[in-house]
Amino acid sequence: MSPRRAVLALLAALLVSEGVAGDARAAVERPSIRMSVESCPPAWDSEIRLTLAVELGDERLASAATEGQPAAPNSAPADGAAAYTLNVRCDEQRARVVARDSKTAVTVERTLTELPDATAPRLIALVGVELLTTFDPALRRRREAPARPSNPPPAPEPPAPPAPPPARRLSLTAGWVYRTFLTAGGVQAWGGTLDGRRASQDGRWSAGVGVELARDEQATSIGQTSALLASARASAGMRVLAGDRFALALDLDARGGIVRLAGSSDVPNVDAAAVVRPWAGPAVTLRAQAGASWFYAQIAAEAGWAAVSASGLVNAGATLAASGPWLALSLGLGSRG
Repeated sequence: MSPRRAVLALLAALLVSEGVAGDARAAVERPSIRMSVESCPPAWDSEIRLTLAVELGDERLASAATEGQPAAPNSAPADGAAAYTLNVRCDEQRARVVARDSKTAVTVERTLTELPDATAPRLIALVGVELLTTFDPALRRRREAPARPSNPPPAPEPPAPPAPPPARRLSLTAGWVYRTFLTAGGVQAWGGTLDGRRASQDGRWSAGVGVELARDEQATSIGQTSALLASARASAGMRVLAGDRFALALDLDARGGIVRLAGSSDVPNVDAAAVVRPWAGPAVTLRAQAGASWFYAQIAAEAGWAAVSASGLVNAGATLAASGPWLALSLGLGSRG
């Protein structure tokens, strides 16, 4: 082959390859779209562009205008002319969307009214997509999503919620008590009390036991009298008011014990003696607790009737007695566990 023919063959091959490459670029490149957003809230601009980019599958449309630099058209040709243009103009509660095919000079538009602020940008963008695809339905063609693996790894199990703290069902209360029998010559004693209680799972019902020791001393015209009361209590009750820091409960009780009644005198010919007698009866108790977590303070009022009573004589007349109705007030501190 002569050198001249070799040069001509080389030039023909270059021209063919350049044509093939141009056709490939044309197939890959998407038609250019120039868009503008006018007189709309600033937040709408970026949202409209982002929605267009998603719907048309071209992320270049998502670049919004910034202060001092307008947004660039996507893939505009070298001569600056875009294949399509989209203009959005807002006016109070209306938005005018205009699409134009630069090649045929055909224009389509739509005016939207009464736009809700929450969804207005997306609605405007979807209308713009609809107008543009009237010129070329292929504009809405999106890039194919990457193939998902046939066996995706299992999602991690959500962490188990933390277990609630165990209910505090046991309580122990220690405090001071004042007990008086509301009869003539009735004992008026001061002492201490210790109570234990167990609540149900939901804390509404409870049962408890308690012990109490109290003493009373009184002066008379002929000497001194004293009363020592020891008693135990069994109760069952329910909460009538419950809160995080305050609770109110009502109990039905059975209380019983013994009382030692004694007298002493320095007066000649006066006999002094001491006796031990039982006493018991039903009662009702109203308890109020205030506290947090494991610690609380409690005040309680107990009213009952001594069905089994004990009494003694003072100077053949005045009575020292644990009989009839009684009232007891207590104040204590306790803990739950």
